[in-house]
Amino acid sequence: MTHRERCLAAIRGEVPDRLPWVPRLEFWHRVRLRQGTLPAELRSLTLTEISERLGVGCYASIPDFTDRSNPEAMIDRTLGIFHFPVFPYRVTLQDVDRRVTRRGQETLTEYHTPVGSVRAVEVITEEMLDVGASISWITEHAIREPRDFEVVGYIFSHLKVEPNFAGYLARRREVGERGVAVGFLLGAACPMHHIMRDLMPIEQFFFACYDYPEKVDRLAAEMEPFFQQIKQIGADAPAEVIFLGANYDDSITYPPFFEKYILPPLHDYAETLHQKGKYLMTHPDGENRRLLSLYLRAGFDVADSVCPYPMTSLRLEEFRAAFKDKVTIWGGIPATLLCASSTPGEEFRRSIDQTVERYTGESHFILGVSDMVTADADWGRMQYITDRTAKA
Repeated sequence: MTHRERCLAAIRGEVPDRLPWVPRLEFWHRVRLRQGTLPAELRSLTLTEISERLGVGCYASIPDFTDRSNPEAMIDRTLGIFHFPVFPYRVTLQDVDRRVTRRGQETLTEYHTPVGSVRAVEVITEEMLDVGASISWITEHAIREPRDFEVVGYIFSHLKVEPNFAGYLARRREVGERGVAVGFLLGAACPMHHIMRDLMPIEQFFFACYDYPEKVDRLAAEMEPFFQQIKQIGADAPAEVIFLGANYDDSITYPPFFEKYILPPLHDYAETLHQKGKYLMTHPDGENRRLLSLYLRAGFDVADSVCPYPMTSLRLEEFRAAFKDKVTIWGGIPATLLCASSTPGEEFRRSIDQTVERYTGESHFILGVSDMVTADADWGRMQYITDRTAKA
């Protein structure tokens, strides 16, 4: 089997010829390239070629947010809207005057509309880049006062959303049989999740839900058509797997919040995709213990970035037992295991051997590294996992 065939077989509930092994290498690669510490034999290779050299599947689920082939890709980052060619849709702001001012490492964006104006500030520092950061940090959110809700609602209700499959198809051709080119929609699963993640500081969001819930609810309703459009485009896209929603945590997207706002749209979208023979991937990379039963009810097919103990409280066997062969685990290796400074070699090998032996010959399991391979990960340890999965 090819890497792509192994992954799709695992997601379908079939047993691949060997355990799929698909780590997310972009953070490791980005920092090593910046530091000049990439192994010499890899310095002239693309990340896709490095994956092939290592003998692993090419991770092509979450886009590289540092890609600047489109200079305006991140221009609306503070709204949680992106313009990367690899996205299967294109978003255009209508009847909105956008003004961008760059001040060193800061970017100030002002949005002027007939109902008022908002501004937001993002920053990406050298220190962030040194540790592999892929996306800027919002230091001043678009919504800071009650009156800002109306302005942001106007912006979202005046978005033009169109299918744009060319960039995705180019990425799919590049990946080929090296992996599964996932159709990425958005990191937010629904409007309320989007407001929480991108439009307000988290504390202010929860205060707003208590102090003026009608404004929060109205904004969510005004954003809903945008979500419906991108989801329909994703369902029609030429991708077997569609990505929607990321970064859940049982203390932030706590169970009642998840059950009320995130579970229903994930469930409904999974049903829509299943009718088209497609699969839904989501990215639950936080603390998940109190959310596991809700994940199962949500009906998604792939849990990307499963991060077990000791980086979270849940052990891999607990994830596996909870998902009951209904959700495919993509992950399972704590990033710390690959770092010599964190884990002795003997402990690393014992853990990998046990994991490979346990899950070889089973379905619904794709071996990966928590959220990503970190900059201090050892190349030799990654090669050990490749060799071990090949021999199992």
